[in-house]
Amino acid sequence: MNLHLTQALVPYEIAARWRKDGGFTDSYAWHKRAWDCFPGQPDAARNFLTRLDDTGNGFRLLILSSAEPAKPDWCANHGWQSKVIGENFLTHPRYRFSLLANPTRKLAAPRDAAGKRRSAKRIPISTREDLLDWLGRKAAQHGFSITIEEIRTIPRPRQSFVKTGKAGLHTATEFTGILTVTDPELLHQAFATGIGSAKAFGFGMLCLSPF
Repeated sequence: MNLHLTQALVPYEIAARWRKDGGFTDSYAWHKRAWDCFPGQPDAARNFLTRLDDTGNGFRLLILSSAEPAKPDWCANHGWQSKVIGENFLTHPRYRFSLLANPTRKLAAPRDAAGKRRSAKRIPISTREDLLDWLGRKAAQHGFSITIEEIRTIPRPRQSFVKTGKAGLHTATEFTGILTVTDPELLHQAFATGIGSAKAFGFGMLCLSPF
């Protein structure tokens, strides 16, 4: 399966203009704008990952998808780049990586009066020790290993959003460092489908550079 990596650059003035129409108001709005790149799929399941970064000159939206995206109206021609990721890209033994994640842990869910267990609640992870423990577990699950001492944990601003009239909040941490591949198949799957929770809100994309 071919994967497409797309970069859409959105200057601040464009984002501000669209903001008036609810276009770029929060992380959920950016998620909806990403769907503009896949027209004619109103009932499709999300099969792409996104990541949003503030570059200092505007916003950079990265999209990793199995289907080739189409340039939306809110992105100028010179701000749009899309390419197919080569078949050999995921054959290297080591990579530099960056992962923008929403690290959380589940609390034990209480039972209701009928004895039925309620939905588990997720709470954010914040201390460096717990963040590294979270990343270590994810690495083991997804086919790579890391050296804890070499990992940087970079706090990002919290992301609030409104979805179907309900407010929500995500905490964000960027992990950077070097990973060593232990299971190429699992790593390939993690690269294609993401790591951790809140993937629809711009988290979980594993950005790699051969090392």
